[in-house]
Amino acid sequence: MLQYFFNKEIMTENTFKSKNVDINYFSNNVDNKTAILFIHGWQGGWEVWKTLIDAFSVYKIYAVDLPGHNKSGHLKNYDINTYTAPILEFAESLKEEIVIVGHSLGASIGLQISSKLGSKITHQLLEDPPWFSEEKGKIINNELSDELINNQVIKYQNGSNFFTEHKPRWRTVLDAIYSYQIFDPEIFKTNPFWGAIRASLAFHHDIKIWQNAGNNNDWAWHDAPELAKNVDAKTYLVGGNNKKGGIMLDAIASKVSSNIGDCEIYRFDTGHNVRFEKPKEYFNLLAKLIGS
Repeated sequence: MLQYFFNKEIMTENTFKSKNVDINYFSNNVDNKTAILFIHGWQGGWEVWKTLIDAFSVYKIYAVDLPGHNKSGHLKNYDINTYTAPILEFAESLKEEIVIVGHSLGASIGLQISSKLGSKITHQLLEDPPWFSEEKGKIINNELSDELINNQVIKYQNGSNFFTEHKPRWRTVLDAIYSYQIFDPEIFKTNPFWGAIRASLAFHHDIKIWQNAGNNNDWAWHDAPELAKNVDAKTYLVGGNNKKGGIMLDAIASKVSSNIGDCEIYRFDTGHNVRFEKPKEYFNLLAKLIGS
């Protein structure tokens, strides 16, 4: 995991000034007509893509921090649409043809962008988007019962409660690391380095990303099948095991796939982070997608 975050060279970051918020992003010094746009998930940061940035460095690379995350600016409110707007502006500003690679919330944002930018988005790999409800406030019947969506709601509410209480007390990253061990003791048992990274990212995040999620259980919902009707990009949907933490349900993924002209679905026996648990398989999928 150490090599995942530490590179042989310093990676230069930049600022994109959207209409409402400054977006921090990394880009490499490569000229290529094809660019890969990496979009991280909720509570992440652009650095989580470093291994893939290195692996695909022949292409122009852009990796953004979402609003309210890491080094990007803050918004008054966070939901799928307010997260998407500045990233859409950023994508529109790029001169290259774009391959979108998104995880979780970043995958949903990727779908929203590709539904608006037509042929500018040539390919996209959407990893385990939060598609656990076909309608706002309603779960899919006869697939997984209420357990999956209840777990997500509990996650949002627990995060809101914890960070509202503890984050204002943090003065240093070390404060965050010590405190985060209360929030997620398991990750510090299984992978303390990754736990420290998550805590360090949380130190920089806007507290409202948790508070908004705790107050609005539908903050990440969108009508994915409807959006898919406007997608031109060749698409790979990549999901984990719903019983192990994966949150992309087959019922929604199948509808999305049927509404996109060229779309394939891949399932892995992993949790929510497929690329961490199956790095070789993930790399091969992305290489296959870009090469198609």
